[in-house]
Amino acid sequence: MGALVVFDGAGALPQSAKFQSPLEGPATFVLTATAWTQTAGTLIGVSLSLDGNYIGTAMCYANQSASHMAMRSTFISVEYLSYDTHLIELSNTSGTITDVNDYFQVTLLY
Repeated sequence: MGALVVFDGAGALPQSAKFQSPLEGPATFVLTATAWTQTAGTLIGVSLSLDGNYIGTAMCYANQSASHMAMRSTFISVEYLSYDTHLIELSNTSGTITDVNDYFQVTLLY
């Protein structure tokens, strides 16, 4: 099994990155992120898209407002990834805020 970090960065979302797939076949992405909200008692999240198609979301429940929180590490499987250049995009879900104090990592497991 191998691992390839395809995005590791900070700042407000949305953000995107291109990567060259090291495999052809099934694969799993691991998404980790931080974010915050202005409204306590809200489900917040960061979504991941692959080549323009939504594939999953890392989430957490924000009991507090105005506090950066870590999303749970989320494993997102895809049935088929071609040996090609791909685009991943990270975006906020509704009610989720990200800024220069938030960090994101997407790792491809193969």
